[in-house]
Amino acid sequence: MIKEIQIGNVVIKNNLALAPMAGITDMPLRLLAKEGGAGLVYSEMVSAKALFYTDEKSKRLLRISDKERPVAAQIFGADAKDMEIAAKIVEDLGADIVDINLGCPVRKIIKSGAGAKLLTNEKLIAEILERVVKSVKIPVTIKTRIGLIQGQDAAGEIIQIAQKCGIAMAAVHARYACFGHLGEPDIEAFRRACENAKIPVFANGGIVDEINAKKFLEIPNCAGLMIGRGAIANYNIFNNLAAYFNENKKPKKENLKTRMLWLKTHAESSMKYYPNQKGLTVMRKIFPYYVKGLPNASSIKDRFNKISTIKEFNEILKDIESA
Repeated sequence: MIKEIQIGNVVIKNNLALAPMAGITDMPLRLLAKEGGAGLVYSEMVSAKALFYTDEKSKRLLRISDKERPVAAQIFGADAKDMEIAAKIVEDLGADIVDINLGCPVRKIIKSGAGAKLLTNEKLIAEILERVVKSVKIPVTIKTRIGLIQGQDAAGEIIQIAQKCGIAMAAVHARYACFGHLGEPDIEAFRRACENAKIPVFANGGIVDEINAKKFLEIPNCAGLMIGRGAIANYNIFNNLAAYFNENKKPKKENLKTRMLWLKTHAESSMKYYPNQKGLTVMRKIFPYYVKGLPNASSIKDRFNKISTIKEFNEILKDIESA
């Protein structure tokens, strides 16, 4: 069932969330997810140490529009003091929720002792969570992985620690960090993680349609869904899932015309948001999702990577639609 849910003192219109994705979930994309029906959206993950040193670039990642509320800001780090200070900064910048990353599988993040590497140090996790929760008035959530390596089912214990520390919600990516975003999510491992949960647990990982979503929602104590890559260029996935589970309506498949409308809106919004005509440049990481499956996708991507103006973008869009 897709329904209203409360996380701490924040009421979310539905239990469908856009996952935090580095270099992807900036404000223009978060607003698209909101338009597509997401109840909660997350910022890109931001370094606690960078915020501690008042890095302006990191603060810009946390700019928030009232149109996207409620919005959660995710921070990462391996120093409890840095995380405490970063959480306060996040609160002061206007976030509704502060989220702690315990699952990033990127090598340089793990090497620094943060992200999924924290799953090997429960004592440090508890210290970070306790200090962050005590330092802010807004709800604190976590996003974690099943475990760092296959066979290490850490998520269940992490949820228990989180509950004791006052964490309001946990999102669990149902893949081991060593697999990154490859392979099918481990539904049974997620089930085990949820067994003794007393806080809401959101499922994450490989949710691209109602089939994947249903597998998770059938698990006792699964309180909602967090969708990442399955939502890029397919923002109606949130509305479609709500209609499917609440009204038994078969989800509509995104056609090329709809995808191009999303792309056009995204490009225009990004150009307005970023200064010095950088809006299209920052979309280079996301653009492949919009043209995936097109027979000439590779050449279109190469062409997009060389443009910087809306006029040039509109010419590409026109050629796609007339092909």
